[in-house]
Amino acid sequence: MINDIESLMRHWGEQQARFGHEASLGSQMGAIMDWKGSAPRGTPGPRPLLGGGTGMDYAAAEVDAAIAEMEGGAGRGPALAKLARFRYHYGVPVREQMREVGLAEGADRTYRNWVQALHQQVMVILMARMGVAHGYTVRRRDLPQSCVKVASKSRRGE
Repeated sequence: MINDIESLMRHWGEQQARFGHEASLGSQMGAIMDWKGSAPRGTPGPRPLLGGGTGMDYAAAEVDAAIAEMEGGAGRGPALAKLARFRYHYGVPVREQMREVGLAEGADRTYRNWVQALHQQVMVILMARMGVAHGYTVRRRDLPQSCVKVASKSRRGE
């Protein structure tokens, strides 16, 4: 289990339970009715007025997109997405999660392997969505030398 992904997935589950896929902003007339007049303006500090009805935050929306991508994929992707929904969104017991994805009831180690695979798959998709899929540079033979290498060679001559 990857702890950072686990906490991110738990956050996604809480956001899903609270907001789901619905997001809407209230109308101006609704604000007038709520505040029995015009809503306060120009108050310093956080704006709790936007908290309700604006939908999931950015992190939860990215995880939701990763889960949706897994659902549309091939192989174990749809089953892992189903596991994610049952584990984090619905919060059902482990035995029920195992039954839903088709694992034997006593296969605890297999279940943990599936959770690990889910975390890895979500991490890979999130990194690809952020553009960090390749964190290293591949050097081709015919490209010119880097400025650092040239500078270090010129310093040796001094």
